[in-house]
Amino acid sequence: MPIMAVLSLIVVAAALWLLNAYIPLAGNMKTIVNVVLVLIVVGIVLWLINTYIPMASSIKAILNIVVVIATCVGVLQAVGLWPPIVRLWSNVRHRISDDAHSTQ
Repeated sequence: MPIMAVLSLIVVAAALWLLNAYIPLAGNMKTIVNVVLVLIVVGIVLWLINTYIPMASSIKAILNIVVVIATCVGVLQAVGLWPPIVRLWSNVRHRISDDAHSTQ
C-alpha cells in the first residue's frame, strides 16, 4: 500500500476531526465540507481496493457500482434531497400503477 494514500487518509481524517471539533462554521457549510472530505476518503479507499486487492473483474465492477450508488444516496441524504426523491419516485410509481389499472 503506498505511503501517500495512507498519509492522505490520515490528513483527511485529521481535517474532519478538526472541522467537527474546533472550527466554527455555519451548519450548511460544515455539511458541504464534510461531504467533500468523505468523498475524498471513499475515492481513495475504492482506488486502494481496485489497485491492491486481487479479485475477478465482475466482482470488482459490482463492488464499484454498489459503492457509487451508496455514496450517491449518502450525499443526497446529507444535503437533504433524499426524501423529495423518494416521494417523487413513489408518486411516479403510483401514477403508473393507477394508469395500468384504469386501462384494463
